Amino acid sequence: MFLPSFDWIQIEVSGLCKANCIYCPKTVWREKWEGKNLSLDTFISILPYFKKTKLVYLQGWGEPLNNPNFFEMVRLAKAQGAMVGFTTNGVLIDEDMAEKIVVYGVDIIAFSLAGIEMNDALRKGNSLSQVLNAVERINRAKERLKKSYPKVHSAYMLLKSNEHELERLPSFLSGLKISQVVVSLLDFIPKEDLKEECLAPKTIEEFNLFKSRAERVVEKAKTLGLKVVFNIPHPSFQRRICSENPVRSLFINSLGMVSPCVFTGIPARNTYFLNFGNIQEEELKKIWKKREYEEFRKVHSSQSKPDVCKVCPKSRVVEVGWI
Repeated sequence: MFLPSFDWIQIEVSGLCKANCIYCPKTVWREKWEGKNLSLDTFISILPYFKKTKLVYLQGWGEPLNNPNFFEMVRLAKAQGAMVGFTTNGVLIDEDMAEKIVVYGVDIIAFSLAGIEMNDALRKGNSLSQVLNAVERINRAKERLKKSYPKVHSAYMLLKSNEHELERLPSFLSGLKISQVVVSLLDFIPKEDLKEECLAPKTIEEFNLFKSRAERVVEKAKTLGLKVVFNIPHPSFQRRICSENPVRSLFINSLGMVSPCVFTGIPARNTYFLNFGNIQEEELKKIWKKREYEEFRKVHSSQSKPDVCKVCPKSRVVEVGWI
């Protein structure tokens, strides 16, 4: 069977994490969490697909560096010709780890943040100082080894609790050799009392005000040599293809389940799952070609989205700041 090509494959190589971010489903659903380390054999079973994949992103709902086979996975993916990236909380990155990240050829490393002074309260067990130290270690390793990669990004969670720090963000992050900051609002709300943390605009007027605010931050960042991008859900506009790109990409969680995106593949019992198979039981190409998966992609590409996508903010995201 002909192998499909993908814009990216996102793989949760570890569903384990010692941090307790207040907005993360791993924290909220701790008692029913099933995330684990993906086995190397399972990872190897999908290697052929990486030859026709632009980006292999080794991250899901846990900390990727918890997987003892992480660097072997990076090596194997790079050997197939794909770009490789991952998002991290930075806690495990000491000098030796930073050097390995550079030596193994990681293309993108994104550090999670949720504020400046507010970060430590929102991301419990993952202090701002740990993140900044990890960024510096990566930068030192790149300089020492005379490498320009990985590109350092920041995945910044903007919440009601930290929005007062937003305008300070460009000045705070400038000088850290971060090539891009992606600011997102709370897209997935695992419990009712987190709704108040979501800043998604409810009206066109609110959206325009928020967009103007974001544009001012973007312009300030430009003057400091920093690229900042906002993902803002629009109250009514619908994208043809959502920002998770499930028509040409997919997510594999640490249990081996294949889902359209990270939000539909959360590894927890008795929570909403949309998976079309498990790579530990079936070949990925057969899962991708299943009638129900093909129908999902067909409907997603149309004006009438699948039910799960209709209510998702990702289907309404407007990007502010792309150059």
